[in-house]
Amino acid sequence: MGDTGAGRYRDLDRPGLDAVALVTALQRGDGLWRAVEVVDEIGSTNAALAARAADGEAEGLVLVAEHQVAGRGRLDRTWTSPPRAGVTVSVLLRPDVPAARRGWLSMLTGVALAESLADTARTSLKWPNDLLAPDGRKLAGILAEVADGGVVVGSG
Repeated sequence: MGDTGAGRYRDLDRPGLDAVALVTALQRGDGLWRAVEVVDEIGSTNAALAARAADGEAEGLVLVAEHQVAGRGRLDRTWTSPPRAGVTVSVLLRPDVPAARRGWLSMLTGVALAESLADTARTSLKWPNDLLAPDGRKLAGILAEVADGGVVVGSG
């Protein structure tokens, strides 16, 4: 996402995310998402949650940012998101499945993202970690990383 030239991001002055609405929508009763944190800017949502996992953070923490300045993609590629150009989300999971099966989390996340947009756009998945628009443009990337007994799954 290095190109921030004129025209690529047309609505960067939109209002910020409504943190209260996000928390209300995601934290329901005994659901998995036990805590939701929304920040304006962060280095990397995945790195922040990996550090919290190392400190013993429980499963179900969701971290949302509108501006990521030190994100990483697959194969340690640099990935940034300009302010308000999109939403970057990472979740901390501690799945009760063998480590060998955790590789499916990226693809399952992609399927969930595609299904969540089904009424809006016909998307497709490009293995192993991209959600694509009908015209082939990348809508989101997905990165799952092992983190101290858990897995951090991020998308943006």
